[in-house]
Amino acid sequence: MRQASIGAAALACLAGLPGCAHTPPRPPGQTLTDGSTNVVCNFSHRLPDDPIVYPGRPGISMQHDFFGNTTANAYSTAESLRKVSGTTCENAADATAYWAPALRLPDGTVVAPMYQKTYYSNLAVPASRHVVVQPFPPGLRMMVGDHAGTGPNPRISFLCTGMGYTNKIPTQCKPDPGTGTQFNIGMNFPTCWDGRTLAPVMGGRDNMAYPDSDGNCPADYPVHLPEVNMNVAYKLGQITDLTGVQLSADPVLDAQGKVVRQQWSSLYTAHGDFFMGWSEQAARFMADYCLNKGRVCNREVAYAYFEVAEDATVRSGDAANHGADTSLDAQLASGSTPESMIYVKARIPKGAATLPPDFVPRYTLMLAGGNATDTAAVNIHAYSVSTDWSEGTISGTNAPACSGTGAALYLDATMQYRGFTVTQAVNEALAAGRDTVAFCIRGAGAGRLFQFGSRESGNKPVLYLIAVNPLPS
Repeated sequence: MRQASIGAAALACLAGLPGCAHTPPRPPGQTLTDGSTNVVCNFSHRLPDDPIVYPGRPGISMQHDFFGNTTANAYSTAESLRKVSGTTCENAADATAYWAPALRLPDGTVVAPMYQKTYYSNLAVPASRHVVVQPFPPGLRMMVGDHAGTGPNPRISFLCTGMGYTNKIPTQCKPDPGTGTQFNIGMNFPTCWDGRTLAPVMGGRDNMAYPDSDGNCPADYPVHLPEVNMNVAYKLGQITDLTGVQLSADPVLDAQGKVVRQQWSSLYTAHGDFFMGWSEQAARFMADYCLNKGRVCNREVAYAYFEVAEDATVRSGDAANHGADTSLDAQLASGSTPESMIYVKARIPKGAATLPPDFVPRYTLMLAGGNATDTAAVNIHAYSVSTDWSEGTISGTNAPACSGTGAALYLDATMQYRGFTVTQAVNEALAAGRDTVAFCIRGAGAGRLFQFGSRESGNKPVLYLIAVNPLPS
């Protein structure tokens, strides 16, 4: 198999060298906390293909159940995955191809999985340490598990109704009388990348490795990537002992490479495959605005985004410019204290026009901050305003009027990223042929200060596009 490598410029980025267009931000504060997100993907299709082990050779692999990218097959490439216009995942930004071997019951029934749910985190598994991660490189391929496994694997876990996760095949499931046994196979992928090779070399060197028990990557695999924990879910009826449940294995081939006989093996041969298909902006957002910020994003990974291009605090009647400040303040007037308002301007993220037809685009203006005065939880509002202003000159004497129908944001004193839903304002701007939008943010409660990080801070405001269709999980 030909070795796939990443370019020198991208490698320089990963090493943090000067001139790199993207350097991951350091985590806020001294200790990086839990950063995570997840995505649910329905079962897509079954094929005897494996784009990693047998690329370009259809029909000679074990039977695999595919999730996510609807075009995944033996001929899949990084480019073909990115071009796909459909995905079975709930987030339109995820065109990743995920796959695992088909599952067969003791009576011969091949069971289609219900879905797979993948958790992404900043954990350096097997350690419990949180680390700064790099975005997934486009086209990354990785595997977990052992096709020829005969016993428990610490990277593979099993769960069935009435029992917790275990590395051993369950023998005492407790089926629900109505819905039967739910069975999950969990797979923890390696998180340390060599920084240059996009795919494992079959029969040779792997491109990925696991951290040690302290969460440190091996010297030859220095790049921490997000942890991927893939869980495939099945309904098995009233079965309680899963010893006889099997997974598809590579078929027997004749001298001409044609399939002679299909084969099946025990659950200890469980394994999973990951062919990265998140949009590049989504992969960067996941790393920089979820995992490296220690945020639990749940399903909120952006399809595309822009950090704000300009922002400033203005104070009523004050001719001074505050465009270079590291904080943005919104505060209603109180006594002799004039009102402070926040102005932000951003380019509109692209991609809404090419979303699959069943996905509805949503735009969010996200800022990091909260109520800096007391513990009250209240609504503040963002109003669409003219873009005819500059960060370096705007002041309380020349700022555009801040009024109209605003987008509400309910917030408290916790300092964290929060989002105004500004879909209507962005759609109106797009309809008018504009590629930029601006907003003014006003506080609530006389004298109460709401404070956020500016683009000059370590927690920049962001305007992002997201398209999510929640699926059963």
